[in-house]
Amino acid sequence: MSNVVCIDSSIIVKLLTWEEGSEKARILVEKIIARGQKILMPDFAITEIGSVLRKKTRSKEITIKESEELWNIFLDLKLIRFISSKEITEIAWNISVEENLPTLYDATFLAVAKMNSDEYNICEFWTADKRLFNSLSPHGKYYEYCKQLI
Repeated sequence: MSNVVCIDSSIIVKLLTWEEGSEKARILVEKIIARGQKILMPDFAITEIGSVLRKKTRSKEITIKESEELWNIFLDLKLIRFISSKEITEIAWNISVEENLPTLYDATFLAVAKMNSDEYNICEFWTADKRLFNSLSPHGKYYEYCKQLI
C-alpha cells in the first residue's frame, strides 16, 4: 500500500459541508489517517474548494461565518500536501489525450496519482465525481488508479 493517496476536491467539500456522500467522505478520510497516509492534491484545488464554499455561501446553503470557519479548517489541514500544477501539466495533458477526458483539470488529479506511484505501490485517486469515474475506460491504463466514493 502506498503511503500517499490523491483525492478530488469533491471529497474535501463533502468532508467540510453536509451533502450527499459526506458520511462516506468522512469514513474514507478517517481510514486514510488510520493508515498513516498523506493526501496529495494539485495546488489549484485550494482555489476550487474556496470557490465551492463561496458558491454555497451565496446560495445560502451555509452562512458567511460557517464558510469562513470551514475555509480556515481546510487551510489548517496538515495531512494534505499540495503539488505544483506546473510540475504535472505535461503528464496531465498526455493523460487527457490518452483517456479522451473532457478537461485537463480531471487529468491533473490522475497525473498526481501517476507521479506518486511506482511498480510496487499505486497512489489511489479517490473521487466523488461520477462523470469523471465513468469517463475512464475500464481497460485504460489510468483506471487502476481511480476509486469512486459510492
